[in-house]
Amino acid sequence: MRKVAIVLIVILAAAGLLFLRMKTPPGTGRSIEFTIKPGWGVRKVAEAMEDSSLVRSRWFVLLRYKLAFEGSALQAGRYLVSDTMSTDSMLGMFSRGDVIPVPTSWVTLPPGLRMEESISVLAESLNLSEDELYALSEEIEYLDAMGIPCFEGYLFPETYEFADTLMAYQVINRIVASGQQIMNQEWKTDCEALGLTPFQGVILASIVEREAASDAERAQVAGVFINRLRIGMRLESCATVQYALGEVHQQLLYSDLEIESPYNTYRNQGLPPAPICSPGTASLMAVAEPDTAEGYLFFVSREDGSGLHLFARTASEHNRNIRSVRQ
Repeated sequence: MRKVAIVLIVILAAAGLLFLRMKTPPGTGRSIEFTIKPGWGVRKVAEAMEDSSLVRSRWFVLLRYKLAFEGSALQAGRYLVSDTMSTDSMLGMFSRGDVIPVPTSWVTLPPGLRMEESISVLAESLNLSEDELYALSEEIEYLDAMGIPCFEGYLFPETYEFADTLMAYQVINRIVASGQQIMNQEWKTDCEALGLTPFQGVILASIVEREAASDAERAQVAGVFINRLRIGMRLESCATVQYALGEVHQQLLYSDLEIESPYNTYRNQGLPPAPICSPGTASLMAVAEPDTAEGYLFFVSREDGSGLHLFARTASEHNRNIRSVRQ
C-alpha cells in the first residue's frame, strides 16, 4: 500500500508541476500583435497561440476555455498581448473583443461632385492612389460586380469614416452600397412609372442636383424636365453644357450652347448619355416624386442670392420672368 501511495503522490506531484508549467506564461514580457481571423474557432485560436509562443500548450488553452469560457465567442480582430499574460487573461480579452483600435479617417463627398472631383477628395483624404481609383472606374468586371454602369453618378455623397487599412476597392464598395440603399427597388419602381430606367433616373437626378440649389425646389425642377421629356422638348440644361465644356463657367456664352457634345441638351434631344455628377438623396427622391402638377416647362434663377427660381408654363411667361430678374 505504501508503494501505491508513493506512486500516486509522485504522479500527482508530476501532474501538478505539469499544470503549473502549462499555466505559467512562457515569455519574457514582450508585446505581440496577435490576430484572430474571421471564422476561427477555439481550436484554431489555441493552435495560433501556441505557434506564437503565447502559451506552452494548445491543450491547456482548450482546457481553460472549457472550464471558464465555454459559450463565449472569441471575436475576430487584432489584439495587443504580452507573452507573460495568463491564458485566462488572453481568453478574456478575446471574448470581450478588446481589439487594437484601428486608425480611421473621415471624408465628406458633397452632393454634385463630378467623378474626378470625388476621386481627388478620396485620394487626398484617405491616402489612396488616384491611378488605382481611376483604374477601378474602367474595370468592367468590377463595375458589373458592383451593379453599376460607371463611377459618374454613383459615388454617393455622404460623410464617411473609413479604417486607414482599407484598400481602394473597399472604399468604393462602401460608397456605392450607401447609394444603393437610396436607389432601392421602390425608387427604381417610381422611376419606371415615369418612363425612366434606373440609370436614366440617376442621369436626371444629376442634372437636378446641379440645377437646383435649394432642396425645396428640387421636385419642381425635376418636374420641369419630366414635363419636357413627355412632350419631346429639349431639356436645355445649362448644367449639361458646363459638363460638356469640362469646366465650370460663371456665365455661359451663347457660343457655349453650340458646343458639339452628346451632353449638350441645348442641341440634343432627351437625356445625356450618362450622369454629370453624383446626386444626393434630395435630388434622387425629387426625380422619383417630381412635381409635375403645375405643368411648368421653364425656370430661371431669381438672381437675388436665394438660389431660388421663377417657374413658367409658357415661353412668353418665361421671357417676362427673365426680364423681371434682370431689371
